[in-house]
Amino acid sequence: MIKEVVWDSKFFGRKIGRLTKVPGENALRKYIRQACAYGYEYLTFRLILKEISEVQKLEKNGFYITDIGVVWERKTDGIPDKTLAVTQATLNDSPMLEEMSAGLFTDSRFYNDSFFTYEEAENLYRHWIRNSLRDRASRTFFIEGCGFIIIKRQEKGGEIVLVGVVPEKQREGAGSRLVYHALAWFKGKKVDTVTVRTQANNLRAINFYTGLGFQMKHMDMTMGLVLSPTRSGKAPCGL
Repeated sequence: MIKEVVWDSKFFGRKIGRLTKVPGENALRKYIRQACAYGYEYLTFRLILKEISEVQKLEKNGFYITDIGVVWERKTDGIPDKTLAVTQATLNDSPMLEEMSAGLFTDSRFYNDSFFTYEEAENLYRHWIRNSLRDRASRTFFIEGCGFIIIKRQEKGGEIVLVGVVPEKQREGAGSRLVYHALAWFKGKKVDTVTVRTQANNLRAINFYTGLGFQMKHMDMTMGLVLSPTRSGKAPCGL
């Protein structure tokens, strides 16, 4: 019912777990107590927004909302025929991309959840970029001085993992060029459908993707529960 998020635990230096489903209320309390006993300091859970009762159950047991997301999808056909001056990144480009990422993703849950510090969130994205450049299933493309995109080929389609454009270059078309380049790359790999997730409060991103032909697939919510009494001021283990 609770699985350790190994990479996150190692990166943040605190044991972090993921709730795999929402059980009955008595069982949920039992699993929270077990998590405390096993040394977890934080639990997270993401659910598709269908059953409000699940959200209410989690909130009743101390979980709080950290992020509301929208998942979009688009077919890889109908891509505008234009020259895209986009470069594929290598590990040597990591320092430049990491520097470019600073302050670009402050709508994400890591910046808005008090369990994580701002510095930890910033460092997370730097490591994310570095790991993506090492991942054989991922590709990173960039426009120098403008922005970058990280994509990943999945079993049943493609995913746009991260898109970042520096503030002074936004509204100049760099983001569109990067996304169209990614769609063309996926199409060349016989991938028919691509998804991307944005925060529901990021109206700029919502308008951006709808303008590129993406359609809403579903909405989801991420919730968190701090188990460490030194951070939360209380111990949920007493539930």
